[in-house]
Amino acid sequence: MPKKAPGKSFRKGLSLVKFTRMFPDDAVAEKWFVEQRWPEGATCPCCQSHNVQIRPTRKPQPYRCSTCRKDFSTKTGTLMEGSKLGFQVWITAIYLLSTNLKSVSSMKLSRDMEVTQKTAWYLAQRIRETWQGNASLFSRAG
Repeated sequence: MPKKAPGKSFRKGLSLVKFTRMFPDDAVAEKWFVEQRWPEGATCPCCQSHNVQIRPTRKPQPYRCSTCRKDFSTKTGTLMEGSKLGFQVWITAIYLLSTNLKSVSSMKLSRDMEVTQKTAWYLAQRIRETWQGNASLFSRAG
């Protein structure tokens, strides 16, 4: 009987080693999120205007819409909104939750990521909510 799907040894994907090399720090992870969210340049989450000023010295909200005059960040309007956790933490949690065949408990996530169990639960809950609602990574479900 011929195999239709590749076995475990033939599955393709991003290894943990490659993943850690891709996202060695928070700045690289943030850059990846920005490129994924706005491939054609930053867009205001309030009015969808492309007339946005980038002010790198104005953390935590380095973007300002010239149309509606609102400040925003890469996290605004996403599952990461309101979180003080860095982009590297978020992307690592997304990787760990999406690459396991079954789910990951908040206890395991907390040990693997060196965060508290409460933080790990919060990360997993937000990520799962987004997946449950079939929403994109960049739009908050619920």
